[in-house]
Amino acid sequence: MEDYLRTIHSLTAEEGRVRVADIARARGVSMASVCEALHRLDREGLVNYTLGSSGSITLTEKGAGMARRLSSTHGFLLDFLRDLLGVEEDAAERDACAMEHHLSPDTISHLVAFSQFADSMVGGGETLRDAFRRFEVDGGEAPGSFRGRRGRRCATRQGIGLSEIPEGARARVMHLHASCPVRRRLADMGILPGVEVEMIRKAPLGGPVIVALDGFSLSLRRSEAAAVEVEPVA
Repeated sequence: MEDYLRTIHSLTAEEGRVRVADIARARGVSMASVCEALHRLDREGLVNYTLGSSGSITLTEKGAGMARRLSSTHGFLLDFLRDLLGVEEDAAERDACAMEHHLSPDTISHLVAFSQFADSMVGGGETLRDAFRRFEVDGGEAPGSFRGRRGRRCATRQGIGLSEIPEGARARVMHLHASCPVRRRLADMGILPGVEVEMIRKAPLGGPVIVALDGFSLSLRRSEAAAVEVEPVA
């Protein structure tokens, strides 16, 4: 229902008049689905929906306020994901659409503060945002003044590569020294900072390694395992 409100708000700003067919086209749904949604929004006092040939659709004051908030939140999250974090355009759009409905005002407030902090200067005409984008894209080391999880400096490795721990040993992931595609693959497998893994087997001659995570076996290329900085767990 919130998506419908934002669509009506956007169409009103662009075209001045909103019809059922316009909403159906914009959202890629049937006109019957739009009519059902409009009846519900009308009952909740969010839109004024007039049946008939004109099919007039307008937002109430309450609906307009909610739509403006959603639109602003969506725009901020899209910029945050795409421009600050470097998420690809299509994925950033989808994720912003999902996040705008579920993040609390407190979380949004903290994200806004972080976004503003990211534009602070760190020297040499570079902002934290710039430094992060370099670090995030190529998987390089963070500037020496930065500190990672639990206060550890990220400029040099404090632990060892996952590929170096012996079979049967357990370790906790500290940092992923990997480029975007590799980091995305590792994250998709659940290998993220803070999780514990167990080395099950190392194939000979630089072959893949098998690790266990929460009872599941995962196969990593030796280069991927080497990019995962860990600390041994007794």
